[in-house]
Amino acid sequence: MILVQWSCEIPQEKLESFINFAKNKLKPFYESYRCMKYELLFPMITEKKYFPYQESEIKNRYTEQLVFKDIKDFDDFHKNIEKNQEAQDIVGMY
Repeated sequence: MILVQWSCEIPQEKLESFINFAKNKLKPFYESYRCMKYELLFPMITEKKYFPYQESEIKNRYTEQLVFKDIKDFDDFHKNIEKNQEAQDIVGMY
């Protein structure tokens, strides 16, 4: 299994539209390109902190995770995106 993960900040005023974009466009797009699972994660908001990495002042920072079956599926994912202009346009929306 291959896990691809990255984290970015998004301006607070664009957060809701990005969540909708991720749910309605990115998730089905990635999953149609051999991604087994796509998740959008945000910092946990709780008074009790279990781990130091949960402590973040930045509440508009998100983490995206994509899970692929193996390295071949991950490589195929990149090759297919390079060949498809619509896919490049979607990825370029970031």
